Amino acid sequence: MQRILQNNGILVFVIPIFLSLAWYIPWGFVGLWIGLALLLQFEKNLSITTKFRLGKFWGGTYLILFLWNAFTTWWVKNATLEGAIAMMIANTLLMTLPFVAFYFVKKNIPNAWAVWALAFFWITFEYAHLNWELSWTWLNLGNGFAYSHWAVQWYEYTGTLGGALWVWAVSILLWQNLQKGFSQKRLFILVSAAGLPLLASLGLYFSHQEKGEPVEIAVVQPNIDPYTEKFIGTENFIPYDKQAEILLNLAKEKISPQTKLLLFPETTFDEGYNEETILQYLPIQRIVAFLKQNPQISVLGGTTSWLIYGKEKRTATARQDKKAGFYDVFNTAMFLHNGVDSVAFYHKSKLVPLVESMPYAEVIEKVLGNLVIELGGTSGGLGFQKEAEVFSDEQFSYAPIICYESIFGEYVASYVQKGANILCIITNDGWWGDTPGYRQHWQMARLRAIETRRAVARSANTGISGFFNQRGDVIEQTPFWVRDVRKQTLQANTQTTLYVLWGDWLGKIASWVSLAFLSWAIMMKFWIKKDIHYKT
Repeated sequence: MQRILQNNGILVFVIPIFLSLAWYIPWGFVGLWIGLALLLQFEKNLSITTKFRLGKFWGGTYLILFLWNAFTTWWVKNATLEGAIAMMIANTLLMTLPFVAFYFVKKNIPNAWAVWALAFFWITFEYAHLNWELSWTWLNLGNGFAYSHWAVQWYEYTGTLGGALWVWAVSILLWQNLQKGFSQKRLFILVSAAGLPLLASLGLYFSHQEKGEPVEIAVVQPNIDPYTEKFIGTENFIPYDKQAEILLNLAKEKISPQTKLLLFPETTFDEGYNEETILQYLPIQRIVAFLKQNPQISVLGGTTSWLIYGKEKRTATARQDKKAGFYDVFNTAMFLHNGVDSVAFYHKSKLVPLVESMPYAEVIEKVLGNLVIELGGTSGGLGFQKEAEVFSDEQFSYAPIICYESIFGEYVASYVQKGANILCIITNDGWWGDTPGYRQHWQMARLRAIETRRAVARSANTGISGFFNQRGDVIEQTPFWVRDVRKQTLQANTQTTLYVLWGDWLGKIASWVSLAFLSWAIMMKFWIKKDIHYKT
């Protein structure tokens, strides 16, 4: 065992395997504990066997993190190999930043403190990664509990950053036991750190009672192939009025007089609608006719829409046409309600970097040019709105969460702050084929249910459609690559969790703690003029 722990050549390939398990199987989060403990051992081996240089430490860490990215998100290559490689290279580079900070503080403060500094540096990185334009947060450690949602019911207080803190705490204590031996005291502390949050979560899980008024919702999965059928120009393109007919015929199989909401997927209609004249388009007219026959129902679904500004460039994302002038294109959620002579729109805010937006375009375009990843119904420089928006009927309020937005806990919580009773996720996961991608995305919806204690209705064009309750349990789901429709009665909760009120408060605290560690290290390096030797 010791020979393996001291062999960095083995650890480079073993660590990413352990780290990846959480995105594939229940109880996989144990692999996160082991993987990060071994990563600390990897750093330890470097520091005692070679002259400890940043380049060697950074290079080894980069390789490990790149393999973790590759083992977990390799399925992105089904959309485009070049885009997947670019994404992994860039994301791995960003993930090494906490370790560069760790390298600096370890040289200037005691190692017993430096390893805890690394934990806070990582949480600070995750918090920043959730809130800037280059965000690809699929591998945030807290997401590693999606397959084991019963273990993190306290996300209603902490969000996923609480999961990251738990992972690092257990990993550091495990590594310390590996270094110093499993004494009774150290083992007790380790078991307590791993077990007490788990017991607390199980207590919350089994004591939770669904809250709120019942609301019946139907979700439609049309299963129209995004590569060959869905979009204009594809080999077997289905006209959009026919796609509307498919959706509505599926809906008629399940709706009842009690059905309040019909949920269609992301980019249900991608031909591009002028929002000011949207009621003139045939697919929308079909929906309006359906609503007149079923006046108790509202429809929430996705489309591609545009707004014309004329001579004025009103937004940074506005494009220019010689005839029409400036205009924006949006990945849009639309809401149609019987008796209302207009359509409500929400423009996707959390756009996928290099897919729907070019982050910091003036800088990145010089390096990557027009490289984008075809992961959604639309791609390129889309317009967006800055805040979440809620759609409401006479009784309930619904959060229109579009695809990638469903992995941003604090952003989803902002829908609830605006009054959302039900989380409605619309997506199109067919771009990745029958790979772990669509399953991982489905599982992450559990975490949003726990954080907000809101039931989730999810409609995917292809992928998995279905429902989660407020504990994150699956109530019902469709198979993959099957044309289907499902209906369930969910509870429309009106109570607010601590996480909804405070958001990613742990990220803010971690940022200040990280600043304190860096300040301490700088002070030790530049103001205290003496040699310090630390035992590791």
